[in-house]
Amino acid sequence: MLSQINPLLKLMVCLSVTIVALLLHQLAAIALLVGSLLLLALFSVRLSFKVWAYGAIAMMSGVVLLVILRDVDIALLSVLRLMAIALPAPLLASTTAPSDLVRALQAVRLPGFLVLSVMLIWRFLPLMQQEVQRIVDANQLRGVNLARQPRQWFPGLFLPLIFRMVAYADDVTIGLETRGYDPTAPRSNSRPLKWQFSDTLFTIGAVVLLSGIGYLEWNA
Repeated sequence: MLSQINPLLKLMVCLSVTIVALLLHQLAAIALLVGSLLLLALFSVRLSFKVWAYGAIAMMSGVVLLVILRDVDIALLSVLRLMAIALPAPLLASTTAPSDLVRALQAVRLPGFLVLSVMLIWRFLPLMQQEVQRIVDANQLRGVNLARQPRQWFPGLFLPLIFRMVAYADDVTIGLETRGYDPTAPRSNSRPLKWQFSDTLFTIGAVVLLSGIGYLEWNA
């Protein structure tokens, strides 16, 4: 659903949500914000049941720990605020293709080296996840269960991961050099960004949501 929305619009909404989350102090307001983000994540991002379960366990552990240290309202507010700040980034990352992000950054005329850096970081994160999974699978074939053997994390996980990332950086560098990449050269775009009807609906929805949150925070 969110994959069809203009990347620049999604980026602006994510920044707005993060700023609003830092300003909220009413439980009802921040609960509405977190609930809306969770609904978007549920319908827009394909996550396994295990990821949702781990997230729920982490959230409940945080609530329990903060209740022990402070009172219930402050504990809930702190956990919900953390979720409201943390959720927009994976929502934006998982629903935006690297090519769309590059087109969006080029549309606002950011420097070429900055666009390339963001694109490589965007591409680097899923590659690192795939490499970690491959390394874990290779360790299991050797009879090493990294989840139950923390002593094997450095030689069995971090060390091969570092070598793979260095090799990936070398491949990217060679690829850019052999293709004559010049960050200062003018760029062309075969598919420029256009404002669509779905962008208008998304903007209206975001404004209505933020207005409702503002009403609960400052007028209720």
